[in-house]
Amino acid sequence: METLERYFNARVAAFLDRTGMSPTTFGMRAVGDPNLMRQIAAGRSLSLRMADRILAFIDGYDADSDCVRVSPHRHRHRWSREAAGRTRRSGAMADRPSEKRTDEPIRFIRASEIAARLGVARTTIYGWVEAGLLPPPIHLGPRVVGWIRSEFDAWIHNRIAKTRGGGKAVARVTPQGKEDRR
Repeated sequence: METLERYFNARVAAFLDRTGMSPTTFGMRAVGDPNLMRQIAAGRSLSLRMADRILAFIDGYDADSDCVRVSPHRHRHRWSREAAGRTRRSGAMADRPSEKRTDEPIRFIRASEIAARLGVARTTIYGWVEAGLLPPPIHLGPRVVGWIRSEFDAWIHNRIAKTRGGGKAVARVTPQGKEDRR
């Protein structure tokens, strides 16, 4: 069993080194747990199912990105003119740039979280949905609904903009730093 753990740890360490991904980001993207690597280092033993999920993520990531390490902005590489025209996939991605994988997964929030954020009851939320004031929820299961977090955040920003007169502040600040309410 120790041999499997060594293989797994070596594979994950090689992946992190090769991609430059932080352990927190790796845990979040692989299994949705940002503390995964910290817990493994502290002695957490993984189930075979969890290890398979992590290895499948590594294999899928390697297949999608061709193992290209993206350097941080402060360490930008200077490319030669000859290399500027070449790609690793011989231009296959140049034809379809819109098919590139996005790293941002769709996040759902439930009615209880919306109620807590807005300070209203859940029945008020469903009333607003029926009235067309709030975006409709997505049915996730037979008796489970959720809202797309980005849509809800956009709705909040639009409400703020409408209330504040297009994003302008209601109270003006005088030169002494005091608010002038009119």
